[in-house]
Amino acid sequence: MEDNQLMARLAKGDTDALEELICRHRAAALHQAESILQDAALAEDMVQEAFARVYLLRHKYRGDFAFTTYLRVLVRNLCIDQLRRKRSLPLAELPEETASSAEECYWQQEKRMQLWNELRRLSPTDQALLTGYALEGHSYRELAQAQGLSLPQVKIRLHRIRNRLRSKERDDP
Repeated sequence: MEDNQLMARLAKGDTDALEELICRHRAAALHQAESILQDAALAEDMVQEAFARVYLLRHKYRGDFAFTTYLRVLVRNLCIDQLRRKRSLPLAELPEETASSAEECYWQQEKRMQLWNELRRLSPTDQALLTGYALEGHSYRELAQAQGLSLPQVKIRLHRIRNRLRSKERDDP
């Protein structure tokens, strides 16, 4: 049975079809992920995530192209997103600014509090976009899908949020 036929069966709810696809293509997907990530454990996670997405998106799959192409693109995109997340510095690891005096320490703390207050004033959607992008490392496309927005809307909103926070930081003492 061909891969596209297995996907059609999977779309109808036949989970055995997914198992067959995994058996056929797991090794190649794992090899691709390992070559991109250079980390076997992380590659395994990305391949599992790719097959999870195959299952979740089974109703949207179109058989215009080979399933192997579809899977390779999924794995590649997941690996690239993972590399982007690894490059971003988690908030917990940001270096602390050292203050030379008690007064400077007070003003730094005051500035942080004003920033937190400004963040709280953002709409729930803007908060989700900012934390999803800046802290969790999600791509614009992932954020658009999660928030039900178009890709340009996400880019514009994040740009406006950053500008708002920068201008607030410049205005404050």
